Amino acid sequence: MPSLHILKGVNQGATVPLQGERFVIGRNPECDVVIPVTSVSREHAQLLRLQGRYHIEDLQSRNGTFVNNQAITARTVLKNNDRIRICDFLAVFLDTDPPTFDDDGGQENSSTVEATLNHNSSMMLLDTQPAEKLRLLLEISANLSKTLDLDALLPKIVDSLFHLFKQADRGFVILAEEGSPRLMPKVVKTRRPQDEGNARFSRNIVKQCLETRQAFLSDDASQDNRLQLSQSVVDFRIRSVMCVPLVTAGDRTYGVIQLDTQDRAKKFNKGDLELLLGVASQASIALDNARMHQEAVARERLERDLKLAHEVQLSFLPQKLPEVPGYEFHAFYRPAYMVGGDYYDFIPLPNRRIAMTLGDVAGKGVPAALLMAKVSSEARFCFLTEPDPAKVVAKLNDLLVEQCARHERFVTLAAVVLDPSSHLATLVNAGHLSPRLYRHVGGTFQECVSRKQSGLALGIMEGYPYEASQVVLQPGDALLIYTDGVTDASNVRDELFSAKGVTAALQGAGSGSPKGLIERLLKAVEQHTAGAQQNDDITLAALARSR
Repeated sequence: MPSLHILKGVNQGATVPLQGERFVIGRNPECDVVIPVTSVSREHAQLLRLQGRYHIEDLQSRNGTFVNNQAITARTVLKNNDRIRICDFLAVFLDTDPPTFDDDGGQENSSTVEATLNHNSSMMLLDTQPAEKLRLLLEISANLSKTLDLDALLPKIVDSLFHLFKQADRGFVILAEEGSPRLMPKVVKTRRPQDEGNARFSRNIVKQCLETRQAFLSDDASQDNRLQLSQSVVDFRIRSVMCVPLVTAGDRTYGVIQLDTQDRAKKFNKGDLELLLGVASQASIALDNARMHQEAVARERLERDLKLAHEVQLSFLPQKLPEVPGYEFHAFYRPAYMVGGDYYDFIPLPNRRIAMTLGDVAGKGVPAALLMAKVSSEARFCFLTEPDPAKVVAKLNDLLVEQCARHERFVTLAAVVLDPSSHLATLVNAGHLSPRLYRHVGGTFQECVSRKQSGLALGIMEGYPYEASQVVLQPGDALLIYTDGVTDASNVRDELFSAKGVTAALQGAGSGSPKGLIERLLKAVEQHTAGAQQNDDITLAALARSR
């Protein structure tokens, strides 16, 4: 008859037959199993017999119900030897006549020596180990602490185990790939090196150990009913076997250590399992430390590379502002991350002209920064080889189409070519926000490129014809261009700064000083986003006629 054998709690050691269709566990005296502890709900959990199988269900308790140390959130089928934990109460579900259990839950009256132990019990179990074995364990622990190299550490673990367990013929360290059913044998070792090429582990045993998070022992796997005549046990001539879980400090099971023998005369016992569990506990700590060290080294390397990339990217930007009689210039650049996809430039041209460009690569981070570097160099080449600003942008577009298509990106660009002798500014816009023109007379701001004149972003269509528009700058007038990191800046309520925010910030500026305009706009953005993280690159560039 199916039953619950109580391992810990009130009536410890008792076996409770499961009779009827519903069996309730809780604090209420009318429950089938009463746990008189305040942390247990009045009706905490129930066992239901459905279609000949028992299921367990948590009854919306305060502290949860656990099966094999996993919290259950839905009705769960119970299997033989499943451990049920409710607060400090622990019982094992048996779907056959109950065998006799020792103090730790190992079976004593089985025809073979079979046991399962919880990984959390490892340090308690070591209290019972003989002094010599404890000395060896401390020696193994000391050796494991001497290296943080994962590839060097894993073989050391198995070498230590072969020294500790003389009967072992084969040893494996097997890691489970997170979120995948794949099992990766990281170390395979045999007593005879020539056998290592053919050594195999039992996936059945390993999966059982990973799923239950319990150490597994069988003195004769071929006769063990828990393995249900596993073909791998027969094929790989596995006799006595131990398998223990590797558990991180965060209580995540990420692998196992398995030892087995091929000789019927060589057998592991319960004490060996306890000792292996202790070794696994130390190995888990060492592996966790090695993993965290590797992650820290990789993170440090990445941060160093990103810092270098940031410095290289800054070197693409102008190192000083242009000096043109009668004109002032200013710019600002701040990526959302270490590197970004925005760029600006001031390009000296023949006949004392100067081009002010500002671009925005779709996306952020390293991929956008790499494309930005190409845009920067190609833009200089195009402006220096073609006098017509509209044709310059068309030529730049054709140079970027192939690479943008390959990486599914595009680039918006605003370009202003200034002729200081005539004070004529020629503007070309490729899918970018329209430049803002400040008129000193009247103190007004206006967009100076219409939607009709604004062309496609760069890299979308080869051979696209771009249009140019022109404005004559009077004394005190200014041109301001910026990326959408300004308009898309959001606050903690996810409200965008928007084009209206730009207009409101610039109204009443009082002067067309490039530095003053940029600082005024940036201050308004920072006030709007107070407490929120910058989510896009922010870049601005401006020029003004001073006289």
